[in-house]
Amino acid sequence: MTTTHTPTLSNTLSYIGHDLLRLRRELTVLVFSVVLPIFFYLLFGAMDDYADEPVNGGNISALVMLGMAVYAGVTGAVGAAGSTITEAESGWSRQLALTPLRPWQLTLSNMCNVALRAILPIAAVFFVGALTRAEMQPHLWLLAFITCVLVCIPFGFYGMACAMAVPGSNTVAIASTSIVLLSFAGNLFIPLKEPLLEVGRFTPMYGAAALARWPVSRGTQLLASGTTTDPMWWAWANIAVWTTVFVTAVLLLRRRDKNRK
Repeated sequence: MTTTHTPTLSNTLSYIGHDLLRLRRELTVLVFSVVLPIFFYLLFGAMDDYADEPVNGGNISALVMLGMAVYAGVTGAVGAAGSTITEAESGWSRQLALTPLRPWQLTLSNMCNVALRAILPIAAVFFVGALTRAEMQPHLWLLAFITCVLVCIPFGFYGMACAMAVPGSNTVAIASTSIVLLSFAGNLFIPLKEPLLEVGRFTPMYGAAALARWPVSRGTQLLASGTTTDPMWWAWANIAVWTTVFVTAVLLLRRRDKNRK
């Protein structure tokens, strides 16, 4: 007689808990996604003479903090999604297939993992910013935090695409390193010159950073020599296009892998 196991809410929560506990094995990556953004914030946002200059609902230090928070959250999301795909390629998914968990439960667990890996670094950067020179109107702290988390989630698909395109133990590290370069291009780390920003507006991190900073910046972009103001639709168009690119890449790579089997 065959016994059928029916997945329950407790099964789902149990696996989510187990999935989150696996973060202990990736503590180095998690710390890297927290320590480096905080270091950059302190270097570029809390120690400069212009940090206290007001910008709409906050100051320059707050703008830098939001940029570093986006970088931190994106790094966490990319690492989480990439690790999920890498484990699937190593045979972990076949082991999960033997459990009573359904696909939607596994997907929910993965989403929680990605969200947590984005939220923790963002919260750490916000915490340090609040203790130093970052200033925003009280209601903008919550709005900016939620916005930072939301704009980081699409980059989970970027991490998945990288891990599926180039399977390997170092893929997640390479994808996370690429985020550093994209962050420079997206005007997150140091203010770019206007000609470079014209190119940077077409890179993936520009839209995420611009939207995350919007509660304070209202479109203000820091330049190497002054400031400029970008319309909001540029940021929305950027993140919409790149999210579509990332999702499409994942779908095409999944189809490729399916056809190979």
